[in-house]
Amino acid sequence: MLFIKILGCVLIIGSSTGMGFLFGSEIKKRIEDLKSAKTFAILLSGDIRYAKTALPEALSNVARRHEGRLGPFLKKVAKELDSYSGTSLYEIWKRAVKEELSKTSLTAKDKENLLHLGESLGNLDKDTQVTTIEWYIAQVEEDMKAVSADAKEKIKLYRSLGVLAGIFVVVLII
Repeated sequence: MLFIKILGCVLIIGSSTGMGFLFGSEIKKRIEDLKSAKTFAILLSGDIRYAKTALPEALSNVARRHEGRLGPFLKKVAKELDSYSGTSLYEIWKRAVKEELSKTSLTAKDKENLLHLGESLGNLDKDTQVTTIEWYIAQVEEDMKAVSADAKEKIKLYRSLGVLAGIFVVVLII
């Protein structure tokens, strides 16, 4: 009987500690996703500005070269643009954000910034598109700085809270 109680306590503390580590890892994944978003935006800007590639072709090029967690999103947008379905770029972009980015650690604000980027792409001339992409890159960099500044403390906090919550539950049960 004592063994079962000890095992239960260990399981409770272990699972709550695991939750703390999981929440901490989400912060790291968000930073990675923001870096991935910045990389894709830089690649897209370069394709449009220097290679003077049309937007659908530029998106296809970036989708092929991009290795980050936003790859499926970019591939979906590029594939649907290549199919010439008559749907606007923004509608394709919006649908891809909802379907593909739910698997990332991007926040609602991050997705909203990405939606604003998609809203502006395709409707404007090349220079304005590049300026819009540069604005998006600046937003991502600002978000990365904010998240990175607090990341270490928050990760430690989540891990500690996980352990303490487990101990608290065990004390309540005993």
